[in-house]
Amino acid sequence: MAPFVPFLYGCQVEIVHQLDTQILSNRLWFQFDTGPFTLAELQGCADGVALWWTDLILPFLSQDLITANVSAKDWTADPPPEIATTVINVAGGEPSESSSANVALIVPFRWPLTIRLKKNKHYLPGIPESAIELNRATDGFCHNIFEGYSALIDRARLFSPVLHWRWMGASSWSAGVLRDQLEVWEIQGTTQSERFVLGQRRKRLPPSSAP
Repeated sequence: MAPFVPFLYGCQVEIVHQLDTQILSNRLWFQFDTGPFTLAELQGCADGVALWWTDLILPFLSQDLITANVSAKDWTADPPPEIATTVINVAGGEPSESSSANVALIVPFRWPLTIRLKKNKHYLPGIPESAIELNRATDGFCHNIFEGYSALIDRARLFSPVLHWRWMGASSWSAGVLRDQLEVWEIQGTTQSERFVLGQRRKRLPPSSAP
């Protein structure tokens, strides 16, 4: 497990999936504009991410993938002072067999132009076989995923309470040294869809994390 680095007025959101017997996850970072937040605001962020995911990303993933839940954790302290969870338990919308749990679409996120730090990214699971041609994801599939992630910038501003949450990127390390606090900047979307590539997921959650 990575070392904990606090995120002032921020939360980590984890999207948890099940694919066959494997439990997989992706995480996102969000910051609250106006200082400390309560469990009610944290729940608004979890609900908002769950709605975005089921509206704009999950419909393009394989029916073999089940997104179990979204968990938003107050990242100001360890262990998290508050955790909000939204149960989903919805399968992907593409009626096609999924690639292996090891196979993912790598979706890098964009920092502001002046920032030169290691990119945050998602290793997107549940890639349907119908979206793969000659060992690469099809243009149409990549375009749909690009549009879905791009929409998160505006969607985050509509999470409850409206105009308080922002989608952020986070950096834990500087020149090989762990930071005292996460360095965060507002995400500007993803790289161009033409640069999305298929790769291997780096890790999975242990079986005890299954919903």
